[in-house]
Amino acid sequence: MIDSVLIQITSGSGGDGAISGRHEKFVPRGGPDGGDGGRGGNVIIVGDHNENTLINFRYEKNFSASNGENGSKAKKHGKDGDDVVIRVPVGTQIINETGSVVADILNSGEEYMAAPGGRGGYGNVKYSSSTSQYPVIAQAGEEGLKTSLRLELKLIADVGIIGVPNAGKSSLITFLTAARPKIANYPFTTIDPVLGIVEHRDKDFVMVDIPGLIEGAHEGIGLGHEFLRHIERTRVLIHLVDGTSENPSEDFHKINKELALFNEALIGKPQILAINKVDLDEVSVLAEDIRDSMGEDAWKFHIISAVSGEGVGSMMDEVVQVLSDQPSVIPPNLSVDLQETDIPVIRPEPRRRGVSIYQEDGVYVVQAPGVERIAQRIDYEDWLARMQFYKHMQKTGVVKALEDAGISEGDTVRIGDIEWEWD
Repeated sequence: MIDSVLIQITSGSGGDGAISGRHEKFVPRGGPDGGDGGRGGNVIIVGDHNENTLINFRYEKNFSASNGENGSKAKKHGKDGDDVVIRVPVGTQIINETGSVVADILNSGEEYMAAPGGRGGYGNVKYSSSTSQYPVIAQAGEEGLKTSLRLELKLIADVGIIGVPNAGKSSLITFLTAARPKIANYPFTTIDPVLGIVEHRDKDFVMVDIPGLIEGAHEGIGLGHEFLRHIERTRVLIHLVDGTSENPSEDFHKINKELALFNEALIGKPQILAINKVDLDEVSVLAEDIRDSMGEDAWKFHIISAVSGEGVGSMMDEVVQVLSDQPSVIPPNLSVDLQETDIPVIRPEPRRRGVSIYQEDGVYVVQAPGVERIAQRIDYEDWLARMQFYKHMQKTGVVKALEDAGISEGDTVRIGDIEWEWD
């Protein structure tokens, strides 16, 4: 089962605003008519109950939305970029490059805006005024965001079946539900969690068969991490013990130790202990001895056969009763260990606001997103464009910020990729 993947996403950049003027017969003072650029496409992650695993991301890990189109003359707005929608199973956590959980998709149709598209740039119409009736400046579109996200699936189920390999978990879920996992008389037959719907006493609930856990599972041995994380979203656990084991009590306590070492909250979940394979004479004879060996930890105890169904009905009565006392929504565990991968992690700069000035190797560097985007579109050979840009910098506080920083004639200023001498 593919339940943890790293994807790279890129939202679309906004289109550039247009620099254009009306040139029509009988309209001697047509004025500016450059339209705005279109918005870049968003990258959206949405929960989908039709998805069960993250296997679709095994080969497709890069997702890019389209860019917005540039504005054009006659005040025509550029077309917005198309969004990219990434569908994930319900129960998927979205983890950013710092290891923080930024979203937890718990419902089908629930959306998370993973990367908003860049805003379109303003056309020159937006910069006209009583003192600048024909502006020759416009704004470049805002760049899209590029980042990496980890998707981690934690199945959502009411009841989880846990136990050592070959305890009979798959036989039990087959007996109770329409699920048909592979069943054989050897360990590790089931290597993926299996979900099924149980109908009992007019109650419906979801059950998951967690593949067999072994000692060291909390350290990842035997795919332990992959299996243990699916227990976090369950409400009640059926701890199935193989009655034919050489030491059923030791098996029981080893599994609980692994739960506690992986996440202490797991050991606090209600457990219903079931000794399986009572249909075998050797288990039937020793059932009470096995019960006594469990001690006080076995607070809910049943002797069952997942093959014949003996004792299963009374155990499920207990499950329904315990479920009724548990909250319907389990708070997600937000502790995440982000693993190293071969895919590079790209950390996008947050979109800035306002004006800031700093010096770098004697150069005054201006950080002001809106102004930077205009600087990209300036024709620096055009004196009028330079003058209008200077007035815009005055209006937005850039000139004052530079003067406060101590700039003087002859110093070098950098805005974005553009440098010039201050005069």
